[in-house]
Amino acid sequence: MAEIKYLVDGKQVQYEGLFDFPGLFKAIDEFFRERGYDRLETRNFEEVFESGRQVTIELLPYKKVNDYIKMEIRIYAFFKNLKEKIVEIDGVKRKLFHGRAELWFDANLYTDFEHRWEKRVFLYFLRTITDKYIRRSQTRMAEELCIKDCWDVVDLTKSFLNMNRYSVAPGSATYFIGH
Repeated sequence: MAEIKYLVDGKQVQYEGLFDFPGLFKAIDEFFRERGYDRLETRNFEEVFESGRQVTIELLPYKKVNDYIKMEIRIYAFFKNLKEKIVEIDGVKRKLFHGRAELWFDANLYTDFEHRWEKRVFLYFLRTITDKYIRRSQTRMAEELCIKDCWDVVDLTKSFLNMNRYSVAPGSATYFIGH
């Protein structure tokens, strides 16, 4: 059985207001693509209510460091009461969403994820010895990199939501409710 190390567990980011919903996920996808992660989307569904849309998305970007170690960052995003708004900013109309966003981030490190060292008892024993004495520095570096990538995507998400915070002053922007 693959050994799982839970490095970051349940870091939460919350936001309520106007935000660029597709732009947020485009930024997250670009972040992981630049760092060499493969994209895996395990959950993506939307429900429509009178109060607005409710969207749930779960992303599991992963990166195989080698044949033995795999890093995985889990992003669980829940959006509630999403309403489409058309906002005019400096004479340009943009489609934004108003609602509540909650994102949770986890980082996990998997060793022997292909189950190669579990086929025989002797191989399992060798795996334990090599993990403790030979691969310790390699595993530690992968742990540090996975934790850094997780915190970087958390910071990216926070900065995206805060940098793209839209406030409407009287006369500076006009709301049009979308179709």
